[in-house]
Amino acid sequence: MSKNNFFLIAGVSFVVGLFLAHYLFFIQNLPSLFYFSFLLIFLFFLIKFNSKIYLILFFIFLAIWRYSFLLGDDLSGKIENYYDYEFKIFGGVINDPEIKNDKQKIKLKIICGQDNLANFFKLEGNILLSSFLYPTYSYGDYLEVEGQYLEPGLIDDFNYSLYLKRYKITAVAYYPKIKKIDLLELQNFSNDSLPSICFSNNFFTKLRIYFLNYIYDFKSKTAEKFNLFLSVDSSAILKGMILGDKSDLTTENREIFSRAGLSHIIAISGLHISLLCSLLLSLLLFIGLSRKSSFYLSVLFLFLYLILIGFPASAIRASIMGFFSFLAIYMGRVGNLVNALFLTLLILLLVNPYLVFVDIGFQLSFLAVLGIIYFHPLVKDAILSKINMKIKIRESIIDIISLTISVQLITAPILISNFEQFSLIAPISNLLVLFLLPIIISLSIIALIISFLIPFLAQFVYFFIELFLRYIYLVAVWSIKIPGASINIANWSLFLSIIYYFLLFYFFYKYRKRK
Repeated sequence: MSKNNFFLIAGVSFVVGLFLAHYLFFIQNLPSLFYFSFLLIFLFFLIKFNSKIYLILFFIFLAIWRYSFLLGDDLSGKIENYYDYEFKIFGGVINDPEIKNDKQKIKLKIICGQDNLANFFKLEGNILLSSFLYPTYSYGDYLEVEGQYLEPGLIDDFNYSLYLKRYKITAVAYYPKIKKIDLLELQNFSNDSLPSICFSNNFFTKLRIYFLNYIYDFKSKTAEKFNLFLSVDSSAILKGMILGDKSDLTTENREIFSRAGLSHIIAISGLHISLLCSLLLSLLLFIGLSRKSSFYLSVLFLFLYLILIGFPASAIRASIMGFFSFLAIYMGRVGNLVNALFLTLLILLLVNPYLVFVDIGFQLSFLAVLGIIYFHPLVKDAILSKINMKIKIRESIIDIISLTISVQLITAPILISNFEQFSLIAPISNLLVLFLLPIIISLSIIALIISFLIPFLAQFVYFFIELFLRYIYLVAVWSIKIPGASINIANWSLFLSIIYYFLLFYFFYKYRKRK
């Protein structure tokens, strides 16, 4: 069995196993020990015979076994056992709250509950609180919450419960009574504010809270700088681009960028991570640091940046791949992009299998990289053979067009099924704006540093950032005014997606054989 496609086969098999476990109910009714026994059997045959079929079966059963842990029946001590009840819960805020319009959404890790007789009891789980805009809360705050706790359930045809499970959230509460608890009170149990059952007086827990509070405070100050020096629309775009915060983007602007095929510009994507890492690595090597030091600092940057933007799946995927790339550079070897991609797939899905079902960013991110790896060379070659232009500057233009077409081809079913529209103008709009992305990211970092040191000088750098962002916005607005810029497609089904991908890969292999 070739080592070159080991992770590809393993990754695809693992995904197949997850879908079998998710959609075939008779599989869900069998105990996890049943699948674990098959897992051991296929592992033995895999080691003994080193066959692809046993590799496939091993990872299919590994996926089913992993999925079985998500279906545990023991709800004792968990918030799921208390749906529709009203009582007090106590917990800590585990993410920077999402501010949107006139409300904030708070993710709370429950540490204990208190019944109507004022008795404390053990309670576990994560809950999403919808609250009024004020007072605001932040990561690390401990809260006392009193309200009714509900199962997320279905919203129209949307499975909200499954969607929230990717964040390990299993309950919601709408506009409950919330009281912030002083952390100093929690550290002193003698005042009986909360019993020890509710709070672990752990040094590392406190250190983590203080560290992440510092990170989120820096993120907040960075957003304030963008708001101060840029217009409302430009600031909203840059916060989405750099901080992964799209809360200030209006629904209308999101729709404009979506129809123009430029949504990836205003979101943290693999492209952004790659550009940031490339800029950092080039800078570290330029100032004379060794390859070893540059490697460690780059890895540290990836980790801190992920914390800053809240660990979105696409950025985690890009960061893990970036780590493998840095590791290859450090060891003096050329990294295999396909192996890195599918190894990342395995790691992420082992940690959180729900990503493959409900995280659109995760799905688009992986498919986009697959499109770049496999389809981009063929699309580019097809374009060049038709127009017969091989001048370097024109080839770079064709690169952008072929990259966009490749990504559009492979992500079309996901985009259509979730947004009911498909952008036809995307290759042109991307051609007009993508060259500015590294410039904007570089200038934003420079402007941010200057704004903390010499605010007066920063406005000159932000002036150019404003110009470039307004240009991108105008391109998005004007491109969707072209007749046929995007098409609306309703009622797209899973069956149509399967047919689409079957035909796409059929023509892909047929065309590649001719080359």
